Amino acid sequence: MKIFILSIVLMSIFVIKFVVTNQLNEIKKLENAISKIDKEIDKLKTDYSYLTSPKNLKNINETNIKFGPIEQDDIIKLGD
Repeated sequence: MKIFILSIVLMSIFVIKFVVTNQLNEIKKLENAISKIDKEIDKLKTDYSYLTSPKNLKNINETNIKFGPIEQDDIIKLGD
């Protein structure tokens, strides 16, 4: 009887160890995925900062859009 109980306890320990090891591996995979996403977010923030910088916006306007300042004649007055 003692051997039977001992064998059940040992098998339970191995099963628990196996489950915990699998969960730790899953946690590592998720942490790696989160790290990749964080790096991508940082890259996108950097790209956004560059694209929306005043110097770059001015360059885009001068080469492509060619907006000018708003003239007084362009302002429409609404009813008083």
